[in-house]
Amino acid sequence: MLGTTQLEQNYSPSNKQVPQRTFAALFTHLLAVLLLTIVPLVESLHGSVLWGLNYHSPKFMSQVGDALALSKLIALCAGVYLLFKQYGAFRHLVKSKWLSILLSSVLAIVALIQIAIGLIGVLIDATLGTNRDYFHKEFAIENNTIYVFTADPGAMGTAYHYFYLECPLPLNRYELKFIEKTNWVWELELKASDNGFDVFNQRGEFKYRVSLGEEGCG
Repeated sequence: MLGTTQLEQNYSPSNKQVPQRTFAALFTHLLAVLLLTIVPLVESLHGSVLWGLNYHSPKFMSQVGDALALSKLIALCAGVYLLFKQYGAFRHLVKSKWLSILLSSVLAIVALIQIAIGLIGVLIDATLGTNRDYFHKEFAIENNTIYVFTADPGAMGTAYHYFYLECPLPLNRYELKFIEKTNWVWELELKASDNGFDVFNQRGEFKYRVSLGEEGCG
């Protein structure tokens, strides 16, 4: 019968029961599609790499994030491939034809949107990743570690420096506590001052004084 897959011929609505082995295979297929599509979405929506793992250092986690972005893109492409490969198979797991179409459509849209955003992210990471030392810096100020993230969109916007107190956690992890945001000064240097630190540019010119206030790792 033209336009009908072998699976649909063997397990059409006239056949009352799908063999257990085939049902298990279909369920595994659907589960794989769900995992490949939803897990990357949940991780991305969290906003931090690997749900805020914060292992070793922000610079290292930036490298992990770049590798993870590529892995998620591959996973999403695999999910879309599996989804369209056996599109009609979901009709044997969901009794309603329209519900199976809705499920497949939602999964496809979610995956394709993520793929589009992921491609942009991977291209940006490939461009910015070559100068990672510029975006992620750490300074030892007395007994504290100050992490500086430079947000520099280039010609598209204004650049800023974000200062954080980097506090150690068990298992070689860390916690970042926001201190202050300042305007961009290119290759900055930090020097200890009373209850904080001073920010200098690459020529040694004083720019900002940042106070830690009551912020601490204790």
